[in-house]
Order: sequence, then structure tokens, then C-alpha cells
Amino acid sequence: MTQDVPEHKHFEASNRQYLVLAIVGAVFVIMLWLMRGNDDAMSVTVNVWLTVLFAIVTLIGAAAFLLKRAWLTLDADGFSSSELRPLGKIAWSDVSEFRLHKAGSSGLPTTQQVIFELEKEDQQTLSHLSGLLFRGSIRLTEDYRIKARDLVELMNAFRERARAGQGVSS
Repeated sequence: MTQDVPEHKHFEASNRQYLVLAIVGAVFVIMLWLMRGNDDAMSVTVNVWLTVLFAIVTLIGAAAFLLKRAWLTLDADGFSSSELRPLGKIAWSDVSEFRLHKAGSSGLPTTQQVIFELEKEDQQTLSHLSGLLFRGSIRLTEDYRIKARDLVELMNAFRERARAGQGVSS
């Protein structure tokens, strides 16, 4: 598979979840505004504060949808991601094999994420300090508009090609 690996690959994450958050917040604001009546003062006060809360949620969702752009870039030397900004560009020789991890709790839909471990001591310390570590592994949590299984295969192919060129065994 290393023959079919491109020299460079760039992925942009989907911001759809932030748009959904903004729309749901706006729907609640409209519903609460329409339900506001001239009943007792307590229900009006609660309604106003709930309207303010959902208006803030709407603004946060809309701002994240418009401004947040998560990305992942792969090339022959290594990879970098907006999620892993504190680590900078990570060389293929500095990471373990990439694996698929199913995240989620019982009763909720599961998501699949790419996980890996850092092999250099200074990067392990930096990832620990920046809160990137999850049970000893680092996760890529964004949806880069590619199935997690395909991303694992692609990243492992980039890693194998780089390590083969350096004469390093997996």
C-alpha cells in the first residue's frame, strides 16, 4: 500500500455539529419567547433567564461554526493537527502504530477515533502537560470528513513508508 500513498494530504474537519448546536439553541429561544405570557412573575423570570441561556448557546454555536477550522496535514516527514498544536509537527518515527478506538458510553452512539502513542520522552512530557493524553494514548477526535478506519490505514501507510525510508522496523 505504500506505493499508493500520496506525498501530501490535508483534511479539514466538519463544523456541522456547531451549526446544529446554533440551530437547536435558536429554536429554544424562539419557543421560549413565544411561550412567554403574563402569568406570575416567577415563570416570567425563569423564562427570561432560559431565553438568555439559549441565546448564549446559539451565539457560541454560530461563532464556532463560522470561526473554528480544525485541520490535519500529513506529509512524508510527519503530521500536524490543530488538535495537537502544543506538540507541533510530529515525525512518523516518533509515534507508534495508529489504531482505531471506539469512544462512547452505554446507551449513546459510539464514535470511532484514531489513537496513537508518542515514543520520544520530551513529547510525552509535553503531551502530558497540555492534557492531550487519554489513558496513555493521544486521540484525534475531530471528524476530518474521512472514516476513522480509512484515516488509520492512511496514517499507518505514511508511517510505514517513512520508517522504511529510514531503515526503521515497526
